Amino acid sequence: MSRMRISVSLLAVGVTAVAVASPASADDGISYRRQVWPILRRHCYACHSGEKPKGKLSLASAASIRSGGESGKLLVAGKPAASLLIKMVSGREPAMPPKGTPLSAAKVEILRRWIAQGGKIDSVARVAEPPVVIPSQYTHQPAITSVAYSLDGKWVACACRSEVVLVSGDGKQGQQMPVRLATGADLITHVEFSPDGKLLVAAGGSPARFGLLTVFDMSTRKVVSTRRVSGDTFFRGAFSPDGKSIALGGADGAIHIVPLEPKAKLRRFELHSDWVVDVAWTPNGKYLVTAGRDKATKVADVATGKLLRTVDASSERTMSVVCDDMFAVSAGKSKAMTSFQLGVALQNIGVTGAGNGAKPISRRNQYAKGFEAQPGEVLDMALSGDRKRVAVAGRFGEVRVYTLADRKRVAAVGGVRSPVYGVALNRDGTRVAVAGREGVLEVFGLPDGKKLQSVVPVPIRPIRPIRPIRPVVPVKSAAAAR
Repeated sequence: MSRMRISVSLLAVGVTAVAVASPASADDGISYRRQVWPILRRHCYACHSGEKPKGKLSLASAASIRSGGESGKLLVAGKPAASLLIKMVSGREPAMPPKGTPLSAAKVEILRRWIAQGGKIDSVARVAEPPVVIPSQYTHQPAITSVAYSLDGKWVACACRSEVVLVSGDGKQGQQMPVRLATGADLITHVEFSPDGKLLVAAGGSPARFGLLTVFDMSTRKVVSTRRVSGDTFFRGAFSPDGKSIALGGADGAIHIVPLEPKAKLRRFELHSDWVVDVAWTPNGKYLVTAGRDKATKVADVATGKLLRTVDASSERTMSVVCDDMFAVSAGKSKAMTSFQLGVALQNIGVTGAGNGAKPISRRNQYAKGFEAQPGEVLDMALSGDRKRVAVAGRFGEVRVYTLADRKRVAAVGGVRSPVYGVALNRDGTRVAVAGREGVLEVFGLPDGKKLQSVVPVPIRPIRPIRPIRPVVPVKSAAAAR
């Protein structure tokens, strides 16, 4: 996921504003709307809302809250200890929320006292969906979270907040005017062209609300389909080799295979214990290689959705994965960039021990080989169109390019604006496009690293010059003049 940029995405999710439950003294009555709802909205609503809420428990209305889900009623009025809600969110290792930080003792106490007081629902706050606004001119340069080269190398797609901007990618400054394509996402985290070059997809969504996939026809520049999936935003991913679907990582901890046919059935795999930040598809279409915020790199079977092997468990979060038919590569915060020989990694997976003591036989040293250490945290990698070269960039002012088969560096481009959130190679690896926090797309020639192009994809409102303030000259009085 041409690759997509997650660092800005993670930041956007992390700083999403949330309501804070009002404190209450022991004698106060607990208000559902003012004190309970902010807790449920923050920790529970993303999974327990929409058309298919988890466990068939919806928090969207007072009636659905009272009826509960497939595990039974959510609360027993006046009996906190007997209520499923309290059982799920309390204890040394709470079952809910399944990912993220458990509820604080103060929040659990508010829920407990609310149920003890009868669990009355005075009103359910309406979850308003703010409109997505794309300005005609930006007041400042928005970060570019993802970039992708078109199949013919003529265009670079840039993810600029809620819109995709097509910029000339041949390195010739000002040859074509940028083309702006709007989406309904709060933040786009991944852009990619289909294998045949006819379509362009933009993935992203809104934190704790929805994931969104928008598909554009490159011949008309029009939207051909949109799909809302999941209760949380999408991160990066990759097209299937046949171009019929795209696999995307999700903030809900799942891998989503989304067919481009709007009525086709979606598939969802839960393989990681935290956000899935990137997904790569092997050229034969049989396997998915995934990277998670849980620091793991995993390989799954596409046909069954089952985990085949955790090929690596890093000491730091993994941010990006790429693969060809023989090797998968992962990298992230640890600055290490590791290649995994898939044929060896997936052969004869055995275990030692029995029962709960069973452990997979580790042969990591046989299938894992390291690239040279990177200067800083890796935020994105990208393969050339022929899958022979891989570019890597991140929180360092350089882009490095390697041959995938032997892990040898073939180019290094210095003076790059850092941090880089998105990097892309053209088909034959002769040009590299980079962009990031500063909102500037840069294109460099390879292997010499000559800068061919530097452009801000979106229009920026001119800054009005500040008029100089004229000094005030005191007027002397007639008496003073004498």
